[in-house]
Amino acid sequence: MNARQAALEIITNVLKNESYLNLECKRVLSAGWSVEDKRFITALANTTIENLFRIDYVLNQFITAKRVHSVIMNILRLGACQLLFFESVPVSAAVNESVKLAEQSGKRQLKGFVNAVLRNLSKNFGKLVYPDRDEDPVEYFHVFYSYPRWLCEKYIREYGEEQAEQMMSYTGDRSLTCVRLNRLKADRAPEGYLPGLYCEDAYYIKGMTAAGEMPDFREGRITVQGEASQVTVCAAGIDGKAHVLDACAAPGGKSAYAAWFAREGKVVSMELHPHRAELMERTFKRLGVGNAAICTGDATEYRPEWKEAFDVVLADVPCSALGLLYRKPDIKIFKKEEDIPDLAAVQRKILETCAAYVKTGGVLLYSTCTIDKAENEDNIHEFLSRHKEFAEDSLSPFLPGELKDRTGDGMLQLFPHIDSIDGFFMARLKRL
Repeated sequence: MNARQAALEIITNVLKNESYLNLECKRVLSAGWSVEDKRFITALANTTIENLFRIDYVLNQFITAKRVHSVIMNILRLGACQLLFFESVPVSAAVNESVKLAEQSGKRQLKGFVNAVLRNLSKNFGKLVYPDRDEDPVEYFHVFYSYPRWLCEKYIREYGEEQAEQMMSYTGDRSLTCVRLNRLKADRAPEGYLPGLYCEDAYYIKGMTAAGEMPDFREGRITVQGEASQVTVCAAGIDGKAHVLDACAAPGGKSAYAAWFAREGKVVSMELHPHRAELMERTFKRLGVGNAAICTGDATEYRPEWKEAFDVVLADVPCSALGLLYRKPDIKIFKKEEDIPDLAAVQRKILETCAAYVKTGGVLLYSTCTIDKAENEDNIHEFLSRHKEFAEDSLSPFLPGELKDRTGDGMLQLFPHIDSIDGFFMARLKRL
């Protein structure tokens, strides 16, 4: 298998909705590729998925057939992606290697079709036609930034055209991976790590291809964790003797960080799925976390034994993950507008259940990795309207760096295009 065959396998499985893009890349890249091949495969698969609607829109200007076999269509997508977005790849290589893929895929009779479509595209870059932004901004955003129409409409409605475009066009620096320095095993970051934007324990590693191959990771001195996730734990204001519940804990990053803050206290980490609970157990062992207990359970189901038992409850609820689209582009392909009300209902149920576990004077820290108001502010306002025993508690004393100035109350919405980290929402609620 060569690099383009690997990229083809990745996007084929992702577009069948059989695997997440990041997991499929991890699986395929575990086969012993060179660093250069890993980077090319990752970039080609990610760029194709990220720009899928735009690539299809362009290809359809050169395809006259009513139907195209799915394998051939994916080969054309990879080829068009290289022609449109990879300046370092010669046109001849993009076309010829795509023809070879058609031969190798068992569709040898269609190699001429692949060759004709891609060569025609390569000769007509200057004649490509996109929707007119002024006449139909929704269609323009849908095609040019490869976002579903419903999400384009939603962003424009909630944030206006200018900010909606900034949100959809943001891609960040894909070469950087955020890690957290585990102070249970390390006092300072190794040389070459770049300091985080906000958190003192956050660092960025440039060009990291496989965390599991790094001694620092294997020996527990670092763990992969987004900086927004770290900010969320900081916002909880966990003191050294706190009794903490992480109600939706997997993959365990927040629990492990909470355990560092509550070094003389205890963390209870609850996860619905047993296999993810096992993953957390391995993570805690690697990091040397000794004050966290793992249990399996449903965060929507009330546990009377936990009534008012915790100083801090973290409710990082399942969500639409719209704050991660800039680095997990497959989410936007499959997410549906009708998913939102169902998610919001589950979130409200978890919020309701978790509230009962907070001691008087304790904190409920609600968080999501989305930028959807229905899952964020609307849920909090609805909750507070029914629970007068809770009130928003200022986040500013607990937020790192310049984020202190971003909020004057108990809620904060982070945006990738503004804050250069994942789009997270957090609300700090105190039990009176």
